[in-house]
Amino acid sequence: MTSINHVIPFQIGNNAVRGNIVRLKTVVSEILKRHKYPTNVESLFADTLSITACLGSRMKHEGVFTIQAKGTGDVHTLFSDITSDGSLRGYVGLISGFSNIESNLNYLMGSGHVSFTLDQGKHTKRYQGIVSLEETSMSKTTELYFNNSEQLETKFMTFNNFDIEKNNKKNLFSAGLIMLQKMPVKNSFDDESNEEIWQNSLNFLSTLGKEEFLSVNITSEEILYRLFNELKITVYDEIIIRDQCRCSEKKIKFAIRNLSKKELKEIVDENGNVKVVCEFCKTERIFPS
Repeated sequence: MTSINHVIPFQIGNNAVRGNIVRLKTVVSEILKRHKYPTNVESLFADTLSITACLGSRMKHEGVFTIQAKGTGDVHTLFSDITSDGSLRGYVGLISGFSNIESNLNYLMGSGHVSFTLDQGKHTKRYQGIVSLEETSMSKTTELYFNNSEQLETKFMTFNNFDIEKNNKKNLFSAGLIMLQKMPVKNSFDDESNEEIWQNSLNFLSTLGKEEFLSVNITSEEILYRLFNELKITVYDEIIIRDQCRCSEKKIKFAIRNLSKKELKEIVDENGNVKVVCEFCKTERIFPS
């Protein structure tokens, strides 16, 4: 039985196409509950968390995968990261008095860029790819990144329940996606075969509806077999995703100790204490200065 927060890798047609299905229930809902963003921002953030889980689940060594968007619009920051053990977190930075009701990424963030960063410490060189904010959604932006920077034809189909009435959400996953990538080939014969499998995969994926994908009554494996069984699909073991922040009292104490007297004076309250609220998990901690 699969968990309610997972990524499941798969491949189609003898690895002509590879992909992931991501379905997140409590992880996304709990992260968003702590932040209380407007519905349109929740939808954008939910898709970003799903994409982060999808791409970060590929890490081969201990490390962190990060998506960070910076823009000139009413949403100025969009940040999420995931560790190699599946701990997901994130936050959105909004201007003061935010009232934008748009769902289009361009209208929310304006001009800017999105960076995709993989840091696996001593094992590998830190990698960062950057793409401009010119698409209407995070899924389209991520497709652009893969198509341009990685030279891999990629398709993301994202879903979330943040435009659905609350009383209808009980039997739905909060968010998720299916990602498909066309794998490179070595000769023209394989290329023709792979192109056919790729196009068929895209056509089958386009038949997937939102309610079907988000329903807790259908397993991820069932969705994949319904869509791609004709193309010989192989489904691998699930990767469990967790709602877990990496903030700690020890890290904060260390940061406070390294402040200058002037900096410390600027942040202490009338009782001489320093109040620190984590941007990610909203945990509040109070320290004597």
